[in-house]
Amino acid sequence: MYGVYGDIISAAERALSDFSQKEELLEYPEVQADKAYYLSVLTEYNNLKLLKDKLAALTLALDEQKTALALLSDAHSECDRAEIYEEISALKRKASVFATALSDMLGCKHVEERAYCRFKLKGDSARLGVALFELIKSDLILRGARVYDESISENGGRAKDISFIADGADVIARLGPLVGAHKVYFPQSRSEELCFAVTPAATVEKISESDLRIDLFRSSGAGGQHINKTETAIRVTHIPTGISVVCQDERSQLQNKKRALETIEKRVKERGEQAEKKRMEADICAQHSQRNTSISFDMSSGTFTDTRLKAFCKTPFPLTVEQFSAYLNGLLAL
Repeated sequence: MYGVYGDIISAAERALSDFSQKEELLEYPEVQADKAYYLSVLTEYNNLKLLKDKLAALTLALDEQKTALALLSDAHSECDRAEIYEEISALKRKASVFATALSDMLGCKHVEERAYCRFKLKGDSARLGVALFELIKSDLILRGARVYDESISENGGRAKDISFIADGADVIARLGPLVGAHKVYFPQSRSEELCFAVTPAATVEKISESDLRIDLFRSSGAGGQHINKTETAIRVTHIPTGISVVCQDERSQLQNKKRALETIEKRVKERGEQAEKKRMEADICAQHSQRNTSISFDMSSGTFTDTRLKAFCKTPFPLTVEQFSAYLNGLLAL
């Protein structure tokens, strides 16, 4: 029901099986009378309460994502669809963050994620973008993630666009704090922007049998006595999208059903891929337009500042890989 997050959600639900019991224990006079025992139960209760809140936040984000996906079929304009795509992307990122928190609390394996990442660079800030890309790449690889489908387009010998896919545990949550259009300051009060965006890479879920309606009827075409007198024709409808396929050319019901299912799977997949591409592009554009981020670069002093962390104020840039990993770890701990 919850895709890649199903295992984490199940683990959290199992861990919460004692929550009600701990809550009741806190009300017992004999427990309250034993201060040490009461504090022990209270600590366990607070940990489970936090776990419960994170689980509720994750399932809510996933349920809202399904609701938003259902709204796409009713959207009447590209503007409406763009807003829905942006909302879906934001919910996907929220789910990633909550799942990471749950994994840490449960001590279980983190979810493998795929993120599409893109830099938009301009002018003299291009070399900073390339340096930041190399740091991101090194950090991800050190953490066991894969970086592939790298693409760098240039203009006048300078990089203007860098894109790549990162595949590994918590990559979306780890790179999320770097998103936005960051200021790059030059001498003589000149400035440019270095833009970075991260969005869940396109995924199209498999069709669930519960989403299909199958109708049988007699074929109306040529094919002989058997094909016209028995219900060999098949109509398969994908209920969420309304896509419908009819197959009646084969002599047997089984053959028609097989062809109809193959065809509808292909059409639903194509529609899903188109929607995901639009969603990703809308999300990337929205993130590139985020201004006034806490990250800035000063080309005069060759330094980097992130106002969220005191330790990274006017720090020489490029950072070392170790410094960069410590920086990201600090952002995740906020």
